[in-house]
Amino acid sequence: MTHKEGRVRRYETIFILRSDLGEAQINESIRRFEGIVATGGGEMIETDNWGSRELAYHIGRERRGHYVRLDYAAPGTAMNELERNLKLADDVLRYLSVLVAPEADAGKIRGEIEARKQRIAEAKAAAAAPPPEEPEMSEGEAAVAEDVEVPPAETESDGGTQSN
Repeated sequence: MTHKEGRVRRYETIFILRSDLGEAQINESIRRFEGIVATGGGEMIETDNWGSRELAYHIGRERRGHYVRLDYAAPGTAMNELERNLKLADDVLRYLSVLVAPEADAGKIRGEIEARKQRIAEAKAAAAAPPPEEPEMSEGEAAVAEDVEVPPAETESDGGTQSN
């Protein structure tokens, strides 16, 4: 693909939907925007539904919005078409698209994301596991441990001040 428009790039688009939409309408909007990416020759990598949050500032009369993040690999024309549809949609308060990488392999990126999620799940499982118990000492080891004397810490008799 020598033509510049045919190059597949990795994009991330975040958009805010009106907070008064029902769950079914939100899911339908997300599917519609994912479909625009697929129709334009792109491939979805990940969709994050961040839920309803307070806006940093009022947009029109809206105080809250439903945030969604789309991570995808697509040609520039697909991203332009997605932004055009986001701009025309009445339910979308704001959107922002960012070029994440100039070259993208969606399968490889999905594998990296799955590996990251696996590492996070393993770390959470390890943190939730009870701490390992200390091994019990034999009577001989306990006696040796009790007989060990710790030398007292050295202290200065004059309280740390020096006189010349």
